[in-house]
Amino acid sequence: MTRTHRRRTHRRFGVACTALAALVTLLAVRPPDAGAGAPDADAGAGPPEIHGRVTTIAPGLTLERIVDREVPRRIFVLTVDRSQALTLDVTLALGDHLAGYAPTSAMAANAGAIAAVNGDFSRPPGHPLHPFAMDGNLIQTSVVRGFEFAPALDESGASFGRPQQTVTAVVASTGETLAVDRWNEGPSEPGEIAGFSPEGGYAETPPADACSVRLLPQTSPQPADPNGVERTYTVDQAACSDAAMVVSGGVVLSAPPGTDEAIQLLALQPGAQVRLTWSFGWPDVFDAIGGVPILVADGQMALEGCYGSVCYQHPRTGVGITADGKVLLVVVDGRQPRYSEGLTMRRFARLFLHLGATFAMNLDGGGSSTMVVNGTVVNRPSSGVERSVSSAIVILPGPDPGEVLPSPYASAPTPSAPTGPVEPGRAAIFDPGSTGGLLDALARGSFGRRAPLPEALMDLVRLFRARL
Repeated sequence: MTRTHRRRTHRRFGVACTALAALVTLLAVRPPDAGAGAPDADAGAGPPEIHGRVTTIAPGLTLERIVDREVPRRIFVLTVDRSQALTLDVTLALGDHLAGYAPTSAMAANAGAIAAVNGDFSRPPGHPLHPFAMDGNLIQTSVVRGFEFAPALDESGASFGRPQQTVTAVVASTGETLAVDRWNEGPSEPGEIAGFSPEGGYAETPPADACSVRLLPQTSPQPADPNGVERTYTVDQAACSDAAMVVSGGVVLSAPPGTDEAIQLLALQPGAQVRLTWSFGWPDVFDAIGGVPILVADGQMALEGCYGSVCYQHPRTGVGITADGKVLLVVVDGRQPRYSEGLTMRRFARLFLHLGATFAMNLDGGGSSTMVVNGTVVNRPSSGVERSVSSAIVILPGPDPGEVLPSPYASAPTPSAPTGPVEPGRAAIFDPGSTGGLLDALARGSFGRRAPLPEALMDLVRLFRARL
């Protein structure tokens, strides 16, 4: 896990001839089979002319459009100087809870953002694929670890790396520590404690036939020393029942009856104080969003190998950070032969290196790749319409209002499940540049090691492969 904290500096943005020439050398060489075929190649014809244009969106925020008409290729780069009055944030399709899908432009509007890009890969019924945190609240853990991008709470830097996800509950009076094994990630197995919060929405609710305890919040989320976020609760109720315990504005911890974990939960007395702490392994992190693979680390190419359909030429979205702490949000259009062909995964990593990234991570791509500026989609999504996705990275014009929470906050009803089938996620499942291609790559070990996937995700892999 590597954390970058860099001195804030100001830089004048422009499109220098030397920079464009370097980009020509880096990206514009077109291999003979550069369609949907080969994952990478470096031989080809001479470089064409590339044009760039930089627009200032707000103080500290610029949009650079890079156009190579001969390949053709179109690249969009948002550069965020967080020493200015800007805040980098993450959001979900339904605002503050799982699970659902929405266009990136709708998420940007709901968050009051001046710019946004699509976020993590997703899985039905609209969860981000990886662990996710927002405004100091842990939204979900995940068996798919991948990597995380976590901007620092004080906007001074960011963390990139594999999350070390932990959740613990400490009883104030005794010091007893309970390990919470999963959060808004389904019911617990024997030997586990599962946690559920209002952010789980209709999709993640406490199980029936379980022993559970409900905790009510007494404080807002606070940075924990040395890593993580903590919040103080009091025990409201502890019981075993065949009926599910309702969250009711607090959190519920559950375990199967007859287990040691159930005995631990039942020992919690009403009124007892409990400190709940979650961590991904980095300090000062209130927000985190996942992706895979890491493209650049310590200023070097981190993608040693890449094969499978997700590595071929596709539309791309990614996030990076420069040595002076500026955040790069990049979208590359693709699958449009006379407009923009996209980039292979390795060339996408090289693009970030050219842009000065010291760390960079790949986000959901293919038909999901979308960039929004001042309410307008500035790129051209490959399907011709904006795809609904589960999450987004947004840029706010000032402080994040979600990180100033009342204590305790008011109870809110659990959102109802949507009626009818949830269709938006199906397009991503069958997209080789989006969730389907990514899960297939993980199952095959395309990024260097084979990742064990739960059966529900392997079902999605089989659906994807059946379409090939």
